[in-house]
Amino acid sequence: MSDIFHEVDEDVRRDKAAELWRRYHTPILIFAVLIVAATGAWSYYQTNRQKMAEAANARFEAAVALASDGKTKEAAAAFDALAKDGPKGYATLARIRAAELREDRARALQELEAIADDKNVDKLNQEVALLRAALIILQSGDRQKMERALGPMMTSNGAFRFSAQELNGLDALANDDFEEAERDFNILLSDRDAPQSMRQRAAAYQGLLHAKRGPKPAAAPAAGAGAAASGGNVTVTPVIEPEQEGATSSGEAPFEVKPSK
Repeated sequence: MSDIFHEVDEDVRRDKAAELWRRYHTPILIFAVLIVAATGAWSYYQTNRQKMAEAANARFEAAVALASDGKTKEAAAAFDALAKDGPKGYATLARIRAAELREDRARALQELEAIADDKNVDKLNQEVALLRAALIILQSGDRQKMERALGPMMTSNGAFRFSAQELNGLDALANDDFEEAERDFNILLSDRDAPQSMRQRAAAYQGLLHAKRGPKPAAAPAAGAGAAASGGNVTVTPVIEPEQEGATSSGEAPFEVKPSK
């Protein structure tokens, strides 16, 4: 009896499977074809993307070589062409490099600032464009414009905060803003996260700053009651007393302060 029931169950299962296949075989076949087609399309996309990236890289390197050989106009034209039809990442880098090669520095600055303001450009490349623009501003000596360009980058989590700090310090030094320059260089020297080479440069910049500014003026001493009566000028005269055997110190300072006449 158990064998009979088993055979009946098998027949029922076969009938159900046949019925399901009859009803759903078309959607199943379509779904399988879609999976195969999607896999093939993704593979083709990845392969094509890789080829495009390799081609763009070759064009970018060729333009860099032209710039290195001093062929500025040819290099700028090559970068401009890549910026128009290259992949997004290479196109942005090409825009930056092309702007840097402009003989018209005003146009170069305008293009770099446009890249920094372009919402279609990722934040990292926006900051790269700002740094390149800062180098041009540094040559013009526009202190306020430099501060506006670099200010947002000099944050504790900025990707290029050390470079921004260095450029801002150099611009301050060039404009004789010694306090700001010293503050920037001290920040670089005291920040252990700053690259060692940059900290070494900051130390050298401080040497230039001290040579240009000269020694800091000494802070004016606090005026006493007698000094106030003479207009605040104080004369410090050393007091030298002969040593006496058995004499003890009175605890007074070995100099006297007199109001100058």
